Amino acid sequence: MSRNDLNIEDLFRTQMETYQVDPSPGLWQKVHSKILWKQFLGFSFQTFNVYYLTLALSIAGLGSIALLSNSENNPDEVVVQVPAENAPLSPVASSKYTPAQQTDKSESQILSEDRNNPTSDTRTAVSENGYSSENLVEETKSPEPSNTNTRDQNVVNAIENSDISASNLKSEPIPVKADFTSSQIEGCSPLAVNFINRSENAIQSTWIFGDGGSSIEKDPSYVFDEPGEYSVSLKVIGVEEQVYIAYQVITVFESPKALFEMNENVDLSLMQPVYFYNYSRGAEYYEWDFGDGEQSNMVEPIHYYNQPESYNVKLKVWTQNQCYDSLVIHNAFTAVEGEIKFPNAFTPNMSGPSGGYYEINDISNTIFHPHVRGELIEYQLKIFNRQGLQIFESNDVSTGWDGYFQEKLAAQDVYIWKARGKFSNGKTFVKSGDLTLVKQR
Repeated sequence: MSRNDLNIEDLFRTQMETYQVDPSPGLWQKVHSKILWKQFLGFSFQTFNVYYLTLALSIAGLGSIALLSNSENNPDEVVVQVPAENAPLSPVASSKYTPAQQTDKSESQILSEDRNNPTSDTRTAVSENGYSSENLVEETKSPEPSNTNTRDQNVVNAIENSDISASNLKSEPIPVKADFTSSQIEGCSPLAVNFINRSENAIQSTWIFGDGGSSIEKDPSYVFDEPGEYSVSLKVIGVEEQVYIAYQVITVFESPKALFEMNENVDLSLMQPVYFYNYSRGAEYYEWDFGDGEQSNMVEPIHYYNQPESYNVKLKVWTQNQCYDSLVIHNAFTAVEGEIKFPNAFTPNMSGPSGGYYEINDISNTIFHPHVRGELIEYQLKIFNRQGLQIFESNDVSTGWDGYFQEKLAAQDVYIWKARGKFSNGKTFVKSGDLTLVKQR
């Protein structure tokens, strides 16, 4: 082969075959680095090269993106809502809450986030009544650390404001109290009781006394004249028309009635016995005072007087409940015996009514009145027609009936009279009879 037929490489190889050169250590390092880099850039399944590195980085990047996307779709955040009855009326900013405050998903009032804007970093909550409250609760996905305390304080203020608003909207009712006191809860008939109304915040009061009586006075006084137990009630009405009732039982004991007589037609100088007849009612204990210093606890005693004098005999009676009554006969045995009589006919004055006044010694018989011997301390006269209608009444023995009724002369007819009273010596009487009114001709 001629020299001209050789290529440059063969020519170089031929010329250099006779030479031997030992390269330096630095040259071998450069050559080794270039060979490794060339192998790294070249595709091979046997060595880790740039293609494997690129694939690993790509997979890691895709995984990071997926994780970030999942965290964006499901942010670790909790929204707290105020119950509907305490919901504030004005928008309130919210902040981050602990998981313990999260409500059940079935009861949650959180609106779904805007799916058309995946980059949105806010959520919106509404109350149960359905009104939109876009700004009611708002929380940023990546809040600034410096603003966390401010938003927490805003939420606390919002809850406090909601409580205040609810309390203002629902006012507490005004408490009403029914109460009263009485001057006494038991006693003897007739029993007078004073009531004091101690009710609070009442605008109307009604008293029911239990015996048919009632009153609308604030602090009434009432008399129970019959024995028994009476449930007294006070009904009060408040400003919101609430009705409250207070009760109290008043016990009225029966009072006794002292009444007695004695045989007065005795000669005390002969030491004759005096019999006392006890007609008292409802009494259980008795005490007699015979007026001469002697006493007795017997029901109907017999007493002897040493000499004839004027004596005041007194009887005192009690019940088991300490109800009391007494009767005194003054000037017993020496006083003039009382007597009262009524006529059975009279002729009225035809000139008109006179008012019934008469003179004791008047004998004209134009006024119907009794004839009395002794001193009366009690007196009552009533006159009725044949149909039972009362047409006259007098409580003064010096006033009789002049024959007129309602300023007109009564008809000539037969009338019925009834009288009762007591003499100063303690003797009582009840009398009745017929009376004929005769007109002048």
